[in-house]
Amino acid sequence: MSLPPASALVRPRCLLRPAVAALGLALAVSFVPGGGPATAAPGDGAKADKQAVDQALHALQEDLVGTSEELTSAYAEYAAVQEQLPGAQKAADLARQVQAEAQAQADDLAQRLSASQKAQTAAEESVRETEQAMTASRSNLGNIAASAYRSNGVPKGLALAMGSADPDDFASSTAAVSSLSTAEKDVLAALSSDEAVRQSATTRLTAVRQQVADLKAEAEQKLAVATEAAEAAAQRQAEVETLIARQQQAVATIESRQAEEQARMDQLQAESDSLGAQLRAIAEEERAQEEARRAAEAAAAQASGRSAPSAVSRGTFRDTGGTFLRPAGTISSPFGMRMHPIKHYMKLHSGQDFAAGCGTPVRAAADGEIVSAGSNGSYGNITVINHGIVRGQPVATAYAHMQSFAVTSGSVTRGQVIGYEGSTGGSTGCHVHFEVRVDGAPTDPMAWI
Repeated sequence: MSLPPASALVRPRCLLRPAVAALGLALAVSFVPGGGPATAAPGDGAKADKQAVDQALHALQEDLVGTSEELTSAYAEYAAVQEQLPGAQKAADLARQVQAEAQAQADDLAQRLSASQKAQTAAEESVRETEQAMTASRSNLGNIAASAYRSNGVPKGLALAMGSADPDDFASSTAAVSSLSTAEKDVLAALSSDEAVRQSATTRLTAVRQQVADLKAEAEQKLAVATEAAEAAAQRQAEVETLIARQQQAVATIESRQAEEQARMDQLQAESDSLGAQLRAIAEEERAQEEARRAAEAAAAQASGRSAPSAVSRGTFRDTGGTFLRPAGTISSPFGMRMHPIKHYMKLHSGQDFAAGCGTPVRAAADGEIVSAGSNGSYGNITVINHGIVRGQPVATAYAHMQSFAVTSGSVTRGQVIGYEGSTGGSTGCHVHFEVRVDGAPTDPMAWI
Protein backbone atom coordinates (compact mmCIF):
# COMPACT_ATOMS: atom_id res chain seq x y z
CA MET A 1 0.00 0.00 0.00
CA SER A 2 1.25 3.49 -0.86
CA LEU A 3 -0.03 6.18 1.45
CA PRO A 4 0.14 9.86 0.42
CA PRO A 5 2.90 12.17 1.66
CA ALA A 6 2.21 14.66 4.42
CA SER A 7 1.68 17.49 1.93
CA ALA A 8 -1.21 15.61 0.36
CA LEU A 9 -3.02 14.43 3.46
CA VAL A 10 -5.71 17.07 3.16
CA ARG A 11 -6.54 17.82 -0.47
CA PRO A 12 -8.32 20.93 -1.78
CA ARG A 13 -12.08 20.58 -1.79
CA CYS A 14 -13.61 20.73 -5.28
CA LEU A 15 -16.69 22.46 -6.58
CA LEU A 16 -18.73 23.75 -3.66
CA ARG A 17 -16.15 23.24 -0.91
CA PRO A 18 -13.44 25.78 0.04
CA ALA A 19 -9.77 24.82 0.06
CA VAL A 20 -8.42 23.47 3.34
CA ALA A 21 -4.73 23.87 4.21
CA ALA A 22 -2.56 20.79 4.60
CA LEU A 23 -2.17 19.53 8.14
CA GLY A 24 -0.17 22.26 9.89
CA LEU A 25 2.76 23.04 7.58
CA ALA A 26 4.04 25.38 10.25
CA LEU A 27 3.82 22.53 12.71
CA ALA A 28 6.41 20.57 10.75
CA VAL A 29 8.81 23.47 11.38
CA SER A 30 7.98 24.44 14.95
CA PHE A 31 6.82 21.23 16.61
CA VAL A 32 9.32 19.92 19.16
CA PRO A 33 7.91 17.27 21.52
CA GLY A 34 8.88 17.58 25.16
CA GLY A 35 11.51 19.99 26.50
CA GLY A 36 15.27 20.39 26.25
CA PRO A 37 17.81 22.72 24.68
CA ALA A 38 16.08 22.70 21.26
CA THR A 39 12.59 23.57 22.49
CA ALA A 40 11.17 27.05 22.04
CA ALA A 41 8.78 28.53 24.58
CA PRO A 42 5.12 28.07 23.56
CA GLY A 43 3.19 31.16 22.54
CA ASP A 44 0.47 32.48 20.30
CA GLY A 45 2.17 30.91 17.26
CA ALA A 46 2.04 27.45 18.82
CA LYS A 47 -1.65 27.92 19.68
CA ALA A 48 -2.37 29.00 16.12
CA ASP A 49 -0.51 25.95 14.80
CA LYS A 50 -2.56 23.65 17.01
CA GLN A 51 -5.81 25.27 15.87
CA ALA A 52 -4.75 24.87 12.25
CA VAL A 53 -3.92 21.20 12.80
CA ASP A 54 -7.20 20.57 14.64
CA GLN A 55 -9.09 22.21 11.79
CA ALA A 56 -7.22 20.18 9.19
CA LEU A 57 -7.82 16.93 11.10
CA HIS A 58 -11.50 17.81 11.26
CA ALA A 59 -11.43 18.31 7.48
CA LEU A 60 -9.76 14.92 7.15
CA GLN A 61 -12.54 13.36 9.19
CA GLU A 62 -15.01 15.01 6.83
CA ASP A 63 -13.24 13.31 3.94
CA LEU A 64 -13.72 10.00 5.73
CA VAL A 65 -17.35 10.61 6.71
CA GLY A 66 -19.17 7.30 7.01
CA THR A 67 -15.93 5.32 7.38
CA SER A 68 -15.59 3.00 10.36
CA GLU A 69 -14.40 4.66 13.54
CA GLU A 70 -11.33 2.41 13.68
CA LEU A 71 -10.23 3.29 10.15
CA THR A 72 -10.97 6.99 10.62
CA SER A 73 -8.90 7.01 13.82
CA ALA A 74 -6.07 5.09 12.13
CA TYR A 75 -5.86 7.51 9.22
CA ALA A 76 -6.14 10.56 11.47
CA GLU A 77 -3.28 9.06 13.51
CA TYR A 78 -1.27 8.47 10.36
CA ALA A 79 -1.93 12.03 9.16
CA ALA A 80 -1.00 13.58 12.50
CA VAL A 81 2.22 11.56 12.73
CA GLN A 82 3.17 12.44 9.16
CA GLU A 83 2.95 16.10 10.08
CA GLN A 84 4.76 15.71 13.40
CA LEU A 85 7.65 13.61 12.10
CA PRO A 86 9.56 16.38 10.28
CA GLY A 87 9.46 18.62 13.33
CA ALA A 88 10.37 15.79 15.67
CA GLN A 89 13.24 14.72 13.41
CA LYS A 90 14.45 18.31 13.19
CA ALA A 91 14.32 18.56 16.99
CA ALA A 92 16.31 15.33 17.29
CA ASP A 93 18.90 16.57 14.79
CA LEU A 94 19.19 19.90 16.59
CA ALA A 95 19.53 18.13 19.95
CA ARG A 96 22.32 15.96 18.55
CA GLN A 97 24.02 19.09 17.18
CA VAL A 98 23.79 20.76 20.59
CA GLN A 99 25.17 17.57 22.16
CA ALA A 100 28.09 17.46 19.70
CA GLU A 101 28.96 21.10 20.31
CA ALA A 102 28.75 20.71 24.08
CA GLN A 103 30.84 17.54 23.97
CA ALA A 104 33.45 19.25 21.76
CA GLN A 105 33.71 22.10 24.29
CA ALA A 106 33.98 19.61 27.13
CA ASP A 107 36.71 17.67 25.28
CA ASP A 108 38.62 20.89 24.53
CA LEU A 109 38.47 21.90 28.19
CA ALA A 110 39.59 18.42 29.22
CA GLN A 111 42.66 18.76 26.98
CA ARG A 112 43.43 22.24 28.31
CA LEU A 113 42.99 21.00 31.88
CA SER A 114 45.33 18.07 31.22
CA ALA A 115 47.97 20.43 29.79
CA SER A 116 47.60 22.79 32.76
CA GLN A 117 47.89 19.89 35.22
CA LYS A 118 51.11 18.82 33.49
CA ALA A 119 52.38 22.40 33.72
CA GLN A 120 51.48 22.42 37.43
CA THR A 121 53.43 19.20 37.96
CA ALA A 122 56.43 20.68 36.13
CA ALA A 123 56.23 23.90 38.20
CA GLU A 124 56.03 21.93 41.44
CA GLU A 125 59.07 19.88 40.36
CA SER A 126 60.97 23.07 39.49
CA VAL A 127 60.27 24.54 42.95
CA ARG A 128 61.40 21.31 44.62
CA GLU A 129 64.61 21.13 42.58
CA THR A 130 65.43 24.78 43.32
CA GLU A 131 64.83 24.32 47.03
CA GLN A 132 67.06 21.24 46.99
CA ALA A 133 69.80 23.27 45.23
CA MET A 134 69.44 26.05 47.82
CA THR A 135 69.70 23.50 50.61
CA ALA A 136 72.90 22.16 49.03
CA SER A 137 74.34 25.69 48.70
CA ARG A 138 73.59 26.49 52.35
CA SER A 139 75.23 23.18 53.32
CA ASN A 140 78.36 24.18 51.37
CA LEU A 141 78.44 27.53 53.13
CA GLY A 142 78.18 25.70 56.45
CA ASN A 143 81.04 23.40 55.55
CA ILE A 144 83.24 26.33 54.52
CA ALA A 145 82.43 28.15 57.77
CA ALA A 146 83.19 25.06 59.85
CA SER A 147 86.54 24.57 58.12
CA ALA A 148 87.44 28.25 58.54
CA TYR A 149 86.51 28.17 62.18
CA ARG A 150 88.76 25.22 62.85
CA SER A 151 91.60 27.03 61.11
CA ASN A 152 91.44 30.68 62.00
CA GLY A 153 87.86 31.36 63.01
CA VAL A 154 84.95 32.32 60.77
CA PRO A 155 85.78 35.26 58.49
CA LYS A 156 83.71 38.35 59.06
CA GLY A 157 82.35 38.36 55.51
CA LEU A 158 81.28 34.72 55.71
CA ALA A 159 79.63 35.30 59.07
CA LEU A 160 77.66 38.12 57.49
CA ALA A 161 76.64 35.84 54.61
CA MET A 162 75.47 33.06 56.91
CA GLY A 163 73.64 35.48 59.14
CA SER A 164 71.74 37.19 56.28
CA ALA A 165 68.09 36.35 56.04
CA ASP A 166 68.28 36.51 52.22
CA PRO A 167 71.30 35.91 50.00
CA ASP A 168 70.44 39.12 48.17
CA ASP A 169 70.84 41.04 51.42
CA PHE A 170 74.42 39.88 51.67
CA ALA A 171 75.14 40.22 47.95
CA SER A 172 74.14 43.86 48.12
CA SER A 173 76.98 44.58 50.53
CA THR A 174 80.01 45.17 48.33
CA ALA A 175 82.38 45.33 51.29
CA ALA A 176 81.21 42.00 52.64
CA VAL A 177 81.45 40.32 49.26
CA SER A 178 84.95 41.65 48.61
CA SER A 179 86.18 40.07 51.81
CA LEU A 180 85.11 36.55 50.70
CA SER A 181 87.28 34.07 48.91
CA THR A 182 86.53 32.99 45.34
CA ALA A 183 84.99 29.68 46.50
CA GLU A 184 82.84 31.45 49.01
CA LYS A 185 81.72 33.96 46.39
CA ASP A 186 80.77 31.15 43.98
CA VAL A 187 78.68 29.37 46.62
CA LEU A 188 76.93 32.60 47.55
CA ALA A 189 76.25 33.44 43.88
CA ALA A 190 74.73 29.99 43.34
CA LEU A 191 72.53 30.45 46.41
CA SER A 192 71.35 33.86 45.20
CA SER A 193 70.59 32.48 41.70
CA ASP A 194 68.65 29.54 43.10
CA GLU A 195 66.55 31.86 45.23
CA ALA A 196 65.61 33.94 42.21
CA VAL A 197 64.65 30.78 40.33
CA ARG A 198 62.64 29.55 43.31
CA GLN A 199 60.67 32.78 43.56
CA SER A 200 59.89 32.72 39.83
CA ALA A 201 58.89 29.06 39.96
CA THR A 202 56.72 29.68 43.02
CA THR A 203 54.94 32.58 41.31
CA ARG A 204 54.30 30.43 38.22
CA LEU A 205 53.11 27.53 40.35
CA THR A 206 50.56 29.76 42.09
CA ALA A 207 49.26 30.98 38.71
CA VAL A 208 49.10 27.48 37.27
CA ARG A 209 47.26 26.14 40.31
CA GLN A 210 44.63 28.88 39.94
CA GLN A 211 44.33 28.11 36.24
CA VAL A 212 43.85 24.41 37.00
CA ALA A 213 41.16 25.20 39.58
CA ASP A 214 39.32 27.47 37.11
CA LEU A 215 39.54 24.92 34.30
CA LYS A 216 38.28 22.15 36.60
CA ALA A 217 35.19 24.20 37.49
CA GLU A 218 34.54 25.11 33.84
CA ALA A 219 35.15 21.53 32.70
CA GLU A 220 32.63 20.21 35.24
CA GLN A 221 30.07 22.74 34.02
CA LYS A 222 30.66 21.87 30.35
CA LEU A 223 30.51 18.17 31.13
CA ALA A 224 27.14 18.71 32.85
CA VAL A 225 25.87 20.60 29.78
CA ALA A 226 27.13 17.84 27.47
CA THR A 227 25.48 15.17 29.63
CA GLU A 228 22.19 17.08 29.65
CA ALA A 229 22.41 17.58 25.88
CA ALA A 230 23.04 13.85 25.38
CA GLU A 231 19.97 13.02 27.48
CA ALA A 232 17.88 15.53 25.51
CA ALA A 233 19.11 14.08 22.21
CA ALA A 234 18.24 10.57 23.36
CA GLN A 235 14.78 11.75 24.42
CA ARG A 236 14.18 13.49 21.06
CA GLN A 237 15.29 10.36 19.20
CA ALA A 238 13.01 8.22 21.37
CA GLU A 239 10.12 10.51 20.45
CA VAL A 240 10.94 10.10 16.76
CA GLU A 241 11.02 6.34 17.15
CA THR A 242 7.69 6.43 19.02
CA LEU A 243 6.13 8.44 16.20
CA ILE A 244 7.47 5.99 13.63
CA ALA A 245 6.02 3.07 15.61
CA ARG A 246 2.65 4.85 15.80
CA GLN A 247 2.78 5.49 12.06
CA GLN A 248 3.58 1.86 11.29
CA GLN A 249 0.68 0.72 13.46
CA ALA A 250 -1.70 3.13 11.72
CA VAL A 251 -0.49 1.97 8.29
CA ALA A 252 -1.01 -1.66 9.30
CA THR A 253 -4.58 -0.89 10.35
CA ILE A 254 -5.29 1.03 7.14
CA GLU A 255 -3.86 -1.74 4.98
CA SER A 256 -5.89 -4.40 6.78
CA ARG A 257 -9.11 -2.41 6.22
CA GLN A 258 -8.63 -1.57 2.52
CA ALA A 259 -11.07 -4.18 1.22
CA GLU A 260 -13.56 -3.35 3.93
CA GLU A 261 -13.40 0.35 3.06
CA GLN A 262 -13.88 -0.36 -0.65
CA ALA A 263 -16.91 -2.52 0.12
CA ARG A 264 -18.35 0.22 2.32
CA MET A 265 -17.88 2.85 -0.37
CA ASP A 266 -19.41 0.59 -3.01
CA GLN A 267 -22.38 -0.08 -0.73
CA LEU A 268 -22.86 3.63 0.01
CA GLN A 269 -22.75 4.47 -3.68
CA ALA A 270 -25.21 1.69 -4.47
CA GLU A 271 -27.59 2.94 -1.76
CA SER A 272 -27.34 6.50 -3.07
CA ASP A 273 -27.91 5.34 -6.64
CA SER A 274 -30.88 3.24 -5.53
CA LEU A 275 -32.41 6.18 -3.70
CA GLY A 276 -31.89 8.41 -6.74
CA ALA A 277 -33.48 5.84 -9.05
CA GLN A 278 -36.45 5.47 -6.70
CA LEU A 279 -37.02 9.23 -6.57
CA ARG A 280 -36.62 9.60 -10.34
CA ALA A 281 -39.19 6.86 -10.85
CA ILE A 282 -41.58 8.67 -8.53
CA ALA A 283 -40.96 11.93 -10.38
CA GLU A 284 -41.55 10.25 -13.74
CA GLU A 285 -44.76 8.69 -12.45
CA GLU A 286 -45.94 12.04 -11.13
CA ARG A 287 -45.10 13.70 -14.44
CA ALA A 288 -47.02 11.01 -16.32
CA GLN A 289 -49.98 11.36 -13.97
CA GLU A 290 -49.86 15.13 -14.27
CA GLU A 291 -49.72 14.98 -18.07
CA ALA A 292 -52.59 12.49 -18.13
CA ARG A 293 -54.62 14.68 -15.79
CA ARG A 294 -53.99 17.80 -17.89
CA ALA A 295 -54.84 15.91 -21.08
CA ALA A 296 -58.11 14.68 -19.55
CA GLU A 297 -59.01 18.16 -18.35
CA ALA A 298 -58.17 19.64 -21.74
CA ALA A 299 -60.34 17.04 -23.48
CA ALA A 300 -63.19 17.68 -21.07
CA ALA A 301 -62.91 21.43 -21.58
CA GLN A 302 -62.89 21.02 -25.35
CA ALA A 303 -65.96 18.83 -25.22
CA SER A 304 -67.85 21.37 -23.13
CA GLY A 305 -66.57 24.36 -25.05
CA ARG A 306 -64.64 25.77 -22.08
CA SER A 307 -61.06 27.06 -22.18
CA ALA A 308 -58.25 24.68 -21.18
CA PRO A 309 -57.17 24.87 -17.50
CA SER A 310 -53.82 26.29 -16.38
CA ALA A 311 -50.81 24.06 -16.87
CA VAL A 312 -49.92 24.50 -13.19
CA SER A 313 -50.52 21.25 -11.35
CA ARG A 314 -53.20 21.32 -8.70
CA GLY A 315 -51.15 18.67 -6.93
CA THR A 316 -48.01 20.82 -6.80
CA PHE A 317 -47.03 21.84 -3.25
CA ARG A 318 -47.29 25.53 -2.61
CA ASP A 319 -43.94 27.33 -3.01
CA THR A 320 -43.29 29.43 0.13
CA GLY A 321 -40.26 31.15 -1.28
CA GLY A 322 -38.19 28.04 -1.92
CA THR A 323 -36.80 27.89 1.63
CA PHE A 324 -36.82 24.58 3.51
CA LEU A 325 -36.66 24.33 7.27
CA ARG A 326 -33.07 24.08 8.45
CA PRO A 327 -32.24 20.99 10.55
CA ALA A 328 -31.26 21.69 14.17
CA GLY A 329 -27.59 21.74 15.12
CA THR A 330 -24.28 22.91 13.75
CA ILE A 331 -22.84 21.82 10.43
CA SER A 332 -20.37 19.02 11.11
CA SER A 333 -19.68 18.09 7.50
CA PRO A 334 -20.79 20.06 4.43
CA PHE A 335 -22.05 18.91 1.05
CA GLY A 336 -19.54 18.58 -1.79
CA MET A 337 -16.84 16.71 -3.62
CA ARG A 338 -13.75 15.64 -1.72
CA MET A 339 -10.71 13.46 -2.21
CA HIS A 340 -10.85 10.18 -0.33
CA PRO A 341 -7.48 10.17 1.49
CA ILE A 342 -7.14 6.38 1.49
CA LYS A 343 -8.60 5.36 -1.89
CA HIS A 344 -7.27 8.51 -3.61
CA TYR A 345 -10.25 9.44 -5.78
CA MET A 346 -12.97 12.07 -5.70
CA LYS A 347 -16.27 11.21 -4.10
CA LEU A 348 -19.39 13.17 -3.29
CA HIS A 349 -20.65 13.75 0.21
CA SER A 350 -24.26 13.88 -0.91
CA GLY A 351 -25.71 15.78 2.03
CA GLN A 352 -25.13 18.24 4.81
CA ASP A 353 -24.46 16.85 8.30
CA PHE A 354 -26.00 18.68 11.26
CA ALA A 355 -24.96 17.70 14.78
CA ALA A 356 -27.19 18.55 17.72
CA GLY A 357 -26.92 15.49 19.97
CA CYS A 358 -28.69 12.15 20.05
CA GLY A 359 -32.40 12.42 20.67
CA THR A 360 -32.76 15.88 19.12
CA PRO A 361 -36.05 16.02 17.13
CA VAL A 362 -35.65 15.84 13.36
CA ARG A 363 -38.32 17.87 11.54
CA ALA A 364 -39.70 17.77 8.01
CA ALA A 365 -38.16 20.50 5.87
CA ALA A 366 -41.48 21.16 4.06
CA ASP A 367 -44.89 19.66 3.42
CA GLY A 368 -44.70 16.33 1.65
CA GLU A 369 -45.39 12.64 1.48
CA ILE A 370 -43.19 10.02 3.14
CA VAL A 371 -41.70 7.82 0.43
CA SER A 372 -39.92 5.44 2.82
CA ALA A 373 -38.83 5.18 6.44
CA GLY A 374 -36.63 2.35 7.64
CA SER A 375 -33.09 0.99 7.95
CA ASN A 376 -30.90 1.18 4.86
CA GLY A 377 -27.29 0.04 5.28
CA SER A 378 -24.82 2.92 5.59
CA TYR A 379 -27.64 5.43 5.79
CA GLY A 380 -28.89 3.73 8.94
CA ASN A 381 -32.42 4.76 9.86
CA ILE A 382 -33.50 7.05 7.03
CA THR A 383 -36.71 8.84 6.11
CA VAL A 384 -37.31 10.08 2.56
CA ILE A 385 -39.98 12.72 1.90
CA ASN A 386 -41.30 13.69 -1.53
CA HIS A 387 -42.22 17.39 -1.73
CA GLY A 388 -43.58 17.34 -5.27
CA ILE A 389 -42.75 20.14 -7.68
CA VAL A 390 -40.81 22.97 -6.06
CA ARG A 391 -39.38 25.80 -8.16
CA GLY A 392 -40.54 23.87 -11.17
CA GLN A 393 -38.56 20.76 -10.23
CA PRO A 394 -39.38 17.48 -8.47
CA VAL A 395 -37.75 17.71 -5.04
CA ALA A 396 -37.34 15.24 -2.18
CA THR A 397 -35.45 15.34 1.11
CA ALA A 398 -33.76 12.55 3.08
CA TYR A 399 -32.86 12.35 6.79
CA ALA A 400 -30.30 9.63 7.65
CA HIS A 401 -28.67 8.10 10.77
CA MET A 402 -31.72 8.74 12.99
CA GLN A 403 -31.95 6.70 16.18
CA SER A 404 -35.73 6.23 15.84
CA PHE A 405 -38.81 7.31 13.86
CA ALA A 406 -41.78 9.42 14.93
CA VAL A 407 -43.80 8.67 11.77
CA THR A 408 -43.13 6.15 9.02
CA SER A 409 -45.81 6.85 6.40
CA GLY A 410 -48.39 9.31 5.17
CA SER A 411 -48.35 13.06 4.71
CA VAL A 412 -46.24 15.39 6.85
CA THR A 413 -46.22 19.14 7.32
CA ARG A 414 -43.33 21.57 7.51
CA GLY A 415 -41.72 21.39 10.98
CA GLN A 416 -43.44 18.13 11.96
CA VAL A 417 -41.22 15.78 14.00
CA ILE A 418 -40.43 12.73 11.86
CA GLY A 419 -37.74 11.14 14.03
CA TYR A 420 -34.83 11.70 16.40
CA GLU A 421 -31.16 12.34 15.72
CA GLY A 422 -28.83 9.39 16.23
CA SER A 423 -25.76 7.56 14.96
CA THR A 424 -27.05 4.52 13.07
CA GLY A 425 -25.50 3.05 9.94
CA GLY A 426 -22.11 4.33 8.80
CA SER A 427 -21.88 7.03 11.46
CA THR A 428 -19.30 7.75 14.14
CA GLY A 429 -21.27 10.36 16.08
CA CYS A 430 -24.76 11.71 16.64
CA HIS A 431 -25.96 13.82 13.71
CA VAL A 432 -28.55 13.92 10.95
CA HIS A 433 -27.36 13.55 7.35
CA PHE A 434 -29.71 15.85 5.41
CA GLU A 435 -30.05 15.49 1.64
CA VAL A 436 -31.98 17.52 -0.91
CA ARG A 437 -32.57 15.60 -4.14
CA VAL A 438 -33.75 17.28 -7.34
CA ASP A 439 -35.13 14.75 -9.79
CA GLY A 440 -33.33 12.08 -7.79
CA ALA A 441 -29.89 13.76 -7.91
CA PRO A 442 -28.30 15.13 -4.71
CA THR A 443 -27.79 18.89 -4.61
CA ASP A 444 -26.41 21.36 -2.08
CA PRO A 445 -28.95 21.60 0.76
CA MET A 446 -27.73 25.09 1.66
CA ALA A 447 -29.29 26.38 -1.58
CA TRP A 448 -32.69 25.30 -0.25
CA ILE A 449 -32.60 26.29 3.44
